[in-house]
Amino acid sequence: MERCRDRYKRWAVRTVVLMLLCIAAVCVSTVIVDPFFHYHAPAGWMSYYLHNQRYQNDGILKHFDYDAMITGTSMTENFKTSEMDEIFGTHSVKTSFSGAFYKEISDNIKTAAASNPDLKCVVRGLDYDVLLEDKDVERYEDYPDYLYDDILWNDMSYLLNKQVFFETLWVLAKSAAGKPSTTFDEYSSYAQLYEFGTEAVENNYARPTPRADREIPLTEDERERLRANIAQNVISVAEQNPDITFYCFFTPYSIYYWDSLHQNGTLKRQLDAERTAIEMMLPYENIRLYSFFDEFDMICDLDNYRDIGHYSGQINSMILEWMHNGEHLLTEENYEEYCEKTRDFYLNYHYDALFEE
Repeated sequence: MERCRDRYKRWAVRTVVLMLLCIAAVCVSTVIVDPFFHYHAPAGWMSYYLHNQRYQNDGILKHFDYDAMITGTSMTENFKTSEMDEIFGTHSVKTSFSGAFYKEISDNIKTAAASNPDLKCVVRGLDYDVLLEDKDVERYEDYPDYLYDDILWNDMSYLLNKQVFFETLWVLAKSAAGKPSTTFDEYSSYAQLYEFGTEAVENNYARPTPRADREIPLTEDERERLRANIAQNVISVAEQNPDITFYCFFTPYSIYYWDSLHQNGTLKRQLDAERTAIEMMLPYENIRLYSFFDEFDMICDLDNYRDIGHYSGQINSMILEWMHNGEHLLTEENYEEYCEKTRDFYLNYHYDALFEE
């Protein structure tokens, strides 16, 4: 009986030791491979799959080698870092955050600036349709905070995470097969995934019923909310990082977006909000603000769009060229002319003609 108890005791000890060794092996392999770049940049001999923005972007910003970044929402996903590097002479990364509001983008730019003293240039999309959102609003509540903070004990959520373990195995398998890592040109790009053109846009657009009152003004409360949003999430970042040049642009939605504003009675309100935002950002020398809404042929050509807002990679390429060449740059001298020009066009456009057979 005593011998039997000893045998069970040895079995239990061996089992516990084996389990601890397995756990240790999983943790060590995760640290070495680090598929979400939580601890280090990619190991040179491994092939990584870039595909999970909110799990990988923080590590990219903290550990990669770069002096420029492209960031924003899905409106920046079709940018190619190879084009930016060729045009601007930079070494850039792309960290898009699909569906993000201004605060999330701002927080991640701050992470990049704090982690990388070499950062000198940021291309940032300012989503036109969320100018009037609250300065602190965020879209995602279930956020992988354990990847963003410096608290060691909650790293167990990363080290012993089933999803991360499978990601680690995928990196190892991809590396063994000699497959290349995802490039930043490819990362999050949807340029080849969707159909573009009139049919695609119309299939994704339910035209609102027109309001009886087509002129909903920008209220003072909304204007103050806009000012707080721009001040906290755009201007303060520029003030805190005077050595970084911020190439900011309003994301150029299609004419169908403007139709939705027209139908909802919010077109003048949006134009007034844009003007307020422009006037706030112009005084800052390291903010170069661009708007392409006066490229009327582009805005009205639905071959450039897959829905009312998302544009093709060709538009992203043109934006880089325009910004580098200083075209569509808003200044104290020209912004009023720009505002009047776009106001006249969009307020007087014959929107119903878009839907006539």
